[in-house]
Amino acid sequence: GSGLVESLQDCGAAGLASSLAEMARDTGIDLHLDRVPLREEDLEPWEVMVSESQERMVAVVRPQMLAAVEALCERWELAHAVVGEVTATGLLRAFWKDEGVGEIPARLLTDECPRYMVEQRPRPAPAPVDPPVGPEPRTALLELLGTPNLRSRAPIFRRYDHLVGSRTVRRPGFDAAVLRLRPGYRGLAMSLDSPGRFARLDPRSGGSRAVLEAVRNVACTGGEPLGLTDCLNFGNPEKPEVAWELAEAIEGMAEACEALRLPVVSGNVSLYNETDGRPVCPTPVVGCVGLVADVRHVPGGWRPGDAVLLAGASPLALAGSEYQAQYGRSGGSPARLDLGAEAALVEFLWRVAPACSIVHDASGGGLAVALAEAAILSGLGAELELPDDPRAWFGEGGGQAVIACAPEQVDRLEADRFGEVPLRRLGVVGGDRLLGIPLAALLAAHS
Repeated sequence: GSGLVESLQDCGAAGLASSLAEMARDTGIDLHLDRVPLREEDLEPWEVMVSESQERMVAVVRPQMLAAVEALCERWELAHAVVGEVTATGLLRAFWKDEGVGEIPARLLTDECPRYMVEQRPRPAPAPVDPPVGPEPRTALLELLGTPNLRSRAPIFRRYDHLVGSRTVRRPGFDAAVLRLRPGYRGLAMSLDSPGRFARLDPRSGGSRAVLEAVRNVACTGGEPLGLTDCLNFGNPEKPEVAWELAEAIEGMAEACEALRLPVVSGNVSLYNETDGRPVCPTPVVGCVGLVADVRHVPGGWRPGDAVLLAGASPLALAGSEYQAQYGRSGGSPARLDLGAEAALVEFLWRVAPACSIVHDASGGGLAVALAEAAILSGLGAELELPDDPRAWFGEGGGQAVIACAPEQVDRLEADRFGEVPLRRLGVVGGDRLLGIPLAALLAAHS
């Protein structure tokens, strides 16, 4: 990094009270509230302390770096002010025109803050449902590609600037996006994911899947996952069933993070999301950032003659899948997760990706949708064989990824799978059809 700042926080929930308490817990901070730039006049000191804005940041800067930081703020026309100093008192103290207006040990707002347990009541397990009955698999694939959750998002993200400073190596819409870190060739891979209906059927499993899907997306670019952030969207936690959903989702996320040995470095919650007393479905969203060693080797699309393989981890099921939502009734129990196998799959993917022409996570819509997305991206079909079984085509839940590479690379992939990641050959790249469907028809359905 530049070394300009020692610590940096946004003034989101609870404003300066929260951000400075976290900064001061190991030292102490004196804050002069009358020096804080304001958007509104005549605010009381306590209002300045707790006002919230995602657009404000508070930084701790060494005195010798202050002029450089101020110059940077002026370059970008950012309002700024020195509003306090770090102390050794362990206290968060607030002043207004040099008069003390508040004081508290910072640890009482952080590590030793008051805690309370909300009542939790597990929801009944989802009732078994009849297996979904859809049309023959090729028709189902075309229909699924056009559903709201699976169709192309290009019309949305193209409305915004996603070519950040001409550093965008991979654009949004396929696993993770990748930005180059100049002046070298390292890059950052970034992804957001959420488990959809899985969290409603099983909140703990849903929390784990949110982590795993975001991490797999980064791994598919060749990015070694570094850390996570989250946004937890739930109903009213004062209702015991919702409190249970929230606690279970967090436990599931923690279990996945422990298996992957990844930290959650930030996050927020959005609670009380209800309409006429009906809560939203539990929706944990997870973001992942990973480091790409060389952006020149990010997989870009499969090539004629490439071998197509499937790497897998946990079992698959139709419960919670897009196929079930389209052709049946939501219910049942999602497939069991093997977190050890999932972690092995993630490591395998980011290690082998630089030697592959494509590595693509197969999650929403299952394997058949992932293959169609790979063909659309590459502008090239493939001759493949899949079992005549909806679960093989459209099953979800367990981690799996489509891999394409030159035939001579297959032996290396076999050697690099640590003996833990199952690999299965699906076919070979070539032609203008996929699974018997013209590429033009796939593209039309997905657009």
